Amino acid sequence: MYSSVFLLAAVAYVFLAIFLFFSLPGSWRRNSLFMAILILWQLVGLTSIVLVFTVFRDIPYEGIRYEICRVGSMYYITTTIQAILFAIRAVSSRTYLFIARHTDFPIRLQGERRVSDKRFHAVLIIVLSFVLFFIGFFNIDFLHDTRYEVSIPANTQEKELNICLIADIHAGAGTWEYTYDDMEMLINNANPDVLLIAGDVFDETTGVQDIENFAWVLQTIRQPRYGIYFVYGNHDSIYKDWAGEKMRAAGAIVLKDEMTLIGEDIQLIGCMDPKHQAKSPEELFRDCAPDPSKPILVLTHRPSHFSRMARLGCDLVMAGHTHGFNIPQFLGSALLGDMYSGIKQYGEMDAVTTSGVSAWGFHYKWPAISEVVTIHVTFTGDAGE
Repeated sequence: MYSSVFLLAAVAYVFLAIFLFFSLPGSWRRNSLFMAILILWQLVGLTSIVLVFTVFRDIPYEGIRYEICRVGSMYYITTTIQAILFAIRAVSSRTYLFIARHTDFPIRLQGERRVSDKRFHAVLIIVLSFVLFFIGFFNIDFLHDTRYEVSIPANTQEKELNICLIADIHAGAGTWEYTYDDMEMLINNANPDVLLIAGDVFDETTGVQDIENFAWVLQTIRQPRYGIYFVYGNHDSIYKDWAGEKMRAAGAIVLKDEMTLIGEDIQLIGCMDPKHQAKSPEELFRDCAPDPSKPILVLTHRPSHFSRMARLGCDLVMAGHTHGFNIPQFLGSALLGDMYSGIKQYGEMDAVTTSGVSAWGFHYKWPAISEVVTIHVTFTGDAGE
């Protein structure tokens, strides 16, 4: 689905590598040993990225898959961070020296040399990029138990509802085998009445073993009394209902722009992702026709159109997709949504967006966290009214 896009991205990283090369000190570039190491690193890194998004899912050996993903992630993160920092250095140093030379700004030649010292900055930037990578590489595997309290003033037979929300598992390069044990433990600890899965369980790197690993989680947890529900994310393949078929086989109910009931009268609307030609909030509520006197919950993949959903009478909307505030990817699609992660109010409606269990394609996450979210909902309306 996205393989061709990332092959183009790999080509873009070739040009990025050229930019980084000319950002390095000239003495380094003239050193044959340094150049040999640099060229080898570029070849191995770019090859790993291409492998992740082309044949990764078909590699039968987990150890080989992990190493490819590890190297590809390291190359992607360090190269991106270095490019950003070298670009900032180039702009800031030239601006600083221009101001100093054309104004009365107090500066001496010694200060100029310090500001423009490429070797000092190159070492600092390279070290920082690898430090950030290793922090994010280990941070992504630590699943947090995040809990929220929500009160809904609506009439229902239920007094409370314990919801477990997960999203963005990205089974494959994002989520490695040992993460599933932690996921199962946290879901069981939440003791949910219902488990909601807000899309992107799978992606372009998902192989047969990855599907089995996630299915194992759904089949091993203590089964929620009101079941497991899933909506498509932008990376879940809808071709011939592929992702839906896998989720149903694992025990989940798939919602495609439709409404179902949790218990007797809690209304849950499941949205399709816009990539799969979803309806507008107005069309969705018109077709589902929820009872405004009863609780209305919405499960969607992307955190978008929240204000419109609030005006339509939604009480609680839950989403994923953004992966939280994740450097250096925070300037991506998350900016197009209504929120990064956490809990936020839109009028009378509560919105919860999870930063997800993992991340797409690369094994890295920082400062965002990986999480399993529990939402304890209290209904304060009088069911007898």
